[in-house]
Amino acid sequence: ASITPKPHAFSRPSGDVWHLFGCFQKCVHRSHCAAMKKSPTISRINVANTHPVDVYISPVNLTANGRAHLGHAAGPYLRMDVVQKHLKRAGHHVRSGLTTDGFENHVLVRAALENIDPSALAHGFHIRIVEDLASVGVVFDHFDDPAYGRNLQRFSKVGNALMGALSAAGSLRFLAGRLPVDDAGSTATPEERFCIGGWFGATCPVCLASAGSFFCEQCGHHFEPEEALNPVSRRGRIVEWLENVSAFLSISGKDRLLREWDDTAIESSFLEIGKRYVARKGQQMRLTVPGLHGLAWNSRHFNSQQILFSYSSLLYAHSLYCGYKDTEGTHKPNPFARESNAFLIGGTGIDNTIPMLVGVTGCALGQNSFRPFDRIFFNHFIRLSGSKFSTSRGHVIWAGEIARIPNISVDVLRVYLSEICPEETETDLVPERLVDRYNAVLDKISAAIDRCTESLNSMPSLAGCHVDGAMMVTLDRLYEKQCAALSLDRLRVSQSSRPLIEWVDHLDGSPNHKTAYAWLMGLCILAWPLMPKITEALWRWLGHSGHPVAARASTPSPHRNGAAPKIDGRRLAVSDIERCLPGRIAA
Repeated sequence: ASITPKPHAFSRPSGDVWHLFGCFQKCVHRSHCAAMKKSPTISRINVANTHPVDVYISPVNLTANGRAHLGHAAGPYLRMDVVQKHLKRAGHHVRSGLTTDGFENHVLVRAALENIDPSALAHGFHIRIVEDLASVGVVFDHFDDPAYGRNLQRFSKVGNALMGALSAAGSLRFLAGRLPVDDAGSTATPEERFCIGGWFGATCPVCLASAGSFFCEQCGHHFEPEEALNPVSRRGRIVEWLENVSAFLSISGKDRLLREWDDTAIESSFLEIGKRYVARKGQQMRLTVPGLHGLAWNSRHFNSQQILFSYSSLLYAHSLYCGYKDTEGTHKPNPFARESNAFLIGGTGIDNTIPMLVGVTGCALGQNSFRPFDRIFFNHFIRLSGSKFSTSRGHVIWAGEIARIPNISVDVLRVYLSEICPEETETDLVPERLVDRYNAVLDKISAAIDRCTESLNSMPSLAGCHVDGAMMVTLDRLYEKQCAALSLDRLRVSQSSRPLIEWVDHLDGSPNHKTAYAWLMGLCILAWPLMPKITEALWRWLGHSGHPVAARASTPSPHRNGAAPKIDGRRLAVSDIERCLPGRIAA
């Protein structure tokens, strides 16, 4: 059986390997499909991918001023983990890297409140963040703290290389802007007197929502402190405004950013945030801020020490650092280097829309050494019982805490989290709904696996076993449906479990060995991006090595390995989830 591409203006010849966005694209996107960067091909099920692509995935870093909560995990990080497995399942060579940002100003704010060294605080949270994400099955090929130990030397070189390339290309402007000074700042150095970052509060000049630092989380706008309304200091009282010279990115060429965003397939709701910014401020953005804790960059134009700004130059430097780590010790170029042919994928939340669309993409366009992402995926926020996740209010569930619920199935939890992924609007994590859906999915999939493994266990050997042809036709259709949900031009991880659940519902009664084998193979392929633990165990039990691969969907193996695996988990109660709230967690 094979998936037949739907005919449209961008179809390839029938003998060709499909183009992912060409075959699965919705009509609304066809008008600009031809201009997009070609995404990795997806072969028919049961057909080996003859054009494997090197793919590198680097989501936006997490600020190391706290742990990773379920809002983080169920947003860009689970989303990118699912995409990574989907592309590996199709036969591509996929690598991934992530960092934490120990130089972001909010790290200094928390370190000051706790009277601890900022570097020590940041590295401690880096370790916890790695543990939190891994506890829900989100892992990366490398996950570093670039500001720690020997990593800092490499990170500094990356930052200097980027700024040097921007300077050589004529993309830097040195502008004097007014920054607030408060009465609580240290008088020891001029840099510490400025009330910026986590110390600064204001009203957004665009949507009039409460905002802070340089950004508004409500509408996604970026502003300079002197543009904000009702500025206040969160540590004292603003007493004056001083002129400070900083480096700013300035992109030449009309509409270069807008053309790049179109080429990167940015979805319309996030695209509008970027367009509004450019209409108000042009193709420019801050690259440095006054400070001592960060990657310093020097220029004769400055009147204070400047460090790279966490939401533009430093943000892109994190990605470049990941690229260097990925190819360290090899002869391959950094995936972000101009000469690399790797397909680059990034992901983040709506609060980083301007940093990614203007800061990172602008830095990539403004020099000739490094290149931009091929795809950037944004998501909205997840709320917890109707309110924003908040560490300060204790209104949060840490990823590592929910994974420590005795005998919870992380696989089933991932299915639920994928379904509430906030791709089109904000979503709400409500403990009662989580428990109901978790238990329903657990019961349904566990029972189906048990019926199929029991059927195969009744046979002494699988030698000569053939896959059920009718089942393969159904699997073919559901694989196409899931690939459409995971299209790199309109990614909808929130819809990726639907074909899986339909596959589970397709199993009737007590299956014979042919049906049981086909169903288990299909489960491995459809569920692996969402449920890696049980599917990898079943894949090995069925006699295969590595991870599930779509090209081997109907490849039988005469051997079984050990006892039949089961989903490692129990049913949950609402009290299990409520105990994960910070006030309920034992010290």
